[in-house]
Amino acid sequence: MTTTTTLLAPIKLAVPRAARSVLASLNTLMGRFERAGEARACRQMRAQRVREAAAVREYALRFASHDPRFAADLMAAADRHETSK
Repeated sequence: MTTTTTLLAPIKLAVPRAARSVLASLNTLMGRFERAGEARACRQMRAQRVREAAAVREYALRFASHDPRFAADLMAAADRHETSK
């Protein structure tokens, strides 16, 4: 008994020259969008940290007259929070 196996070899297709340049341009554009999104997220996070630190400082000022050490600790914590990543 004899078995026959047929193997199909795929034909290599040539990629049009224009497709390579279009794909390179799209890749560059997507990279720019990604960097812009990351920058926007960093700005939003920084603005949120500034708002939170301002709220803690405002809270600390309530205690400045009768517990200055606690107020100073809160101010220092707000500074650390604002400058951390």
